[in-house]
Amino acid sequence: MTPTQQASPRVGVLGITNDAAVGLVRRPARTLLCALATAVAIAAFVTINGLTESARGAVSASFNVLRATTVQFTGGTSHDPILSEQGVGRLRRLNGTIDAGLLWSLNQGQPINVARGPDEQDSSTATPLAFTSMSASALTTIGATTSSGRLYDTGADLHHEMVALLGASAAAQLGITSVIGSPAIFVGRSSLTVLGIVRSAQQEDQALLGVIVPPYAAAVIAGTRDQRQVIARTTPGAAQLIGRQGPYALDPYEPGEITAEVPPDPSTLKASVEKSITTLLGLLGLAGLGVGILTITSITMLSVSQRRSEIGLRRAIGYSRREIAGLIATEAAGVGILGGILGVAIGVITTVVVAQTRSWTPVLATGLVAVAPIIGLLVGMLAGAYPAIQATRITPMSALRS
Repeated sequence: MTPTQQASPRVGVLGITNDAAVGLVRRPARTLLCALATAVAIAAFVTINGLTESARGAVSASFNVLRATTVQFTGGTSHDPILSEQGVGRLRRLNGTIDAGLLWSLNQGQPINVARGPDEQDSSTATPLAFTSMSASALTTIGATTSSGRLYDTGADLHHEMVALLGASAAAQLGITSVIGSPAIFVGRSSLTVLGIVRSAQQEDQALLGVIVPPYAAAVIAGTRDQRQVIARTTPGAAQLIGRQGPYALDPYEPGEITAEVPPDPSTLKASVEKSITTLLGLLGLAGLGVGILTITSITMLSVSQRRSEIGLRRAIGYSRREIAGLIATEAAGVGILGGILGVAIGVITTVVVAQTRSWTPVLATGLVAVAPIIGLLVGMLAGAYPAIQATRITPMSALRS
């Protein structure tokens, strides 16, 4: 058998792996550049998963703290007290109720003229403001806080005090910045002493646009024609139950006359929000992987073009087409694995940092962290397939001619 007829020496898997490792180490800048694109994509996947899990509890808490724990009951008027303080007391005793109180809009929600002095009540100088009546317990239920002065208590009704609270917006319209000196406002023939300026509330924040008065003062100003409401704050997960039991506690004889406005089930709402966020971020992660594949493919193709002489030499000394393809694909796979490892590190760090800044508890899926390098390997193999095929078409003669 002549030398040209001798079988080509087999390089073997170990030899291809060693050559690929040497090629990656000899070109650290190219290797890191390729790996960076995959690292960003893998980091996006890890971060998306980690933040989604970490935000799960925060999303639940947000819904529970706000409207998901608030139930409103409507029925009757002040003259026909289907909703009364006695009923509110029974509602508070239900398991799952944190607090509850009476409230309603005066004058059927229409503004009432308010003046700073008894001689300024004509329509040209008076300020039209919305009036809301709230019991002392309703103020605590909505989480009202003052920037000046204080909230009224149950003694305001007990002693028939003509007092009021101004929302921050209403106080600005009336030119009242502080309750020092006990400023007063005038509504018709009634004078109301301003006890405080309400700056914020967790619920019923529209009341901050007008004047808030206790039930006795409301009856003096607007009579007893307006429909009453009861607002109740519940423990997380109890809103649905309180919505069903509340009418019987408020009026055991005519519960059907009371309508309960119950928020959506927090678990359903939370799942919907989480699904939308996860889908959106998942698409962004897939787009990142696509960018990583294109980057590795482009740089590997450039590398194959620059290494035509080397590939031609390897073909001349006995490398088969399959072995050349294996070498290029192995290099790309190595870059993908490196990108996967870097991506896991970046994703974990990003998740922890973002979770800490949001006061969340960082949660990471250990399975995804373990699988990320494998995803990087698959990305690298997929990205290296086309360049590997192109490399097999290089012959010793074509390499010499280039």
